[in-house]
Amino acid sequence: MSKPMNYSRISALESLATALAQGARRELYLTPKPGLVDQRNSGSHPDLSLALMEASIDIVASFLTATVRSLVVGEPFECQKQLAIVAEQRLYDELGTNTHKGFIFLSGMLLIAQWHADSDEESSIRETLAQLAIRFFRTAQVLPSNGQRVREKYDAKGIVGETALGLPSLFEVALPAFRAAMRRFGDEEIAALAMMARLMQTVEDTTTLHRAGVLGLHRLKKDGNRLERLIADGGDYATFLNELDHDYIRMRMTMGGVADMIGMAFGCLIAAGEIEASNVCAKIDVCVQAKVLVG
Repeated sequence: MSKPMNYSRISALESLATALAQGARRELYLTPKPGLVDQRNSGSHPDLSLALMEASIDIVASFLTATVRSLVVGEPFECQKQLAIVAEQRLYDELGTNTHKGFIFLSGMLLIAQWHADSDEESSIRETLAQLAIRFFRTAQVLPSNGQRVREKYDAKGIVGETALGLPSLFEVALPAFRAAMRRFGDEEIAALAMMARLMQTVEDTTTLHRAGVLGLHRLKKDGNRLERLIADGGDYATFLNELDHDYIRMRMTMGGVADMIGMAFGCLIAAGEIEASNVCAKIDVCVQAKVLVG
């Protein structure tokens, strides 16, 4: 006799998949983000735009929907890996970019881990995720990429280390930082920037290393620390973020790993019902609210 369908688990998986795509969209519209595409400019990415990033997120959403279907019908892990490869290829073929490649991997792995975990407890999901990541990287073909070259050059863990440890930047850094800032300030926009500040200090961002080397990563951590202090002390963090954006664009520096973790955190918060999917998108960015003129 076949095993009965657990519709509540399927519903939870579908909700997480939807929330993760919505989280990526919230991250896109969070403004300002130094060196990253947002409502104000394309940051250090002249080849990207808000519209192109939206199209990229549509590909992410399709991939997550297909992954849910694959998991529910009982297909093996290798099938979900192939879905991710197809989604990454779509990014190149349709958009000419690898934007959201990291997010496809991270969100897909979290979705698979939730389905296979023994319980809905965070510890169980993280343990399953770590096991899946180790299995993935043990069998995956090593292909030349910026991330791979950076990991070898700087002995950086990057996304490999993150997933092998069960996403500490998400569960131990981003989510606690957002929730603590919400308790203190009661404002989602400020909480999101406080979360970004904390991630800037802790993520071993291989895109920063690729663009700006070790000194760039050191600068990112230092800037995150100052941003965190300005927010905590009620300082003029909006002007500081404007200055960082100008500096990062001049340096061609970016922080794609930080962006991925912000999107993942937003997705988890949306899935948990702690924030709405479209709240950030509907807001005017904090620099406009602060009446800071951008040159």
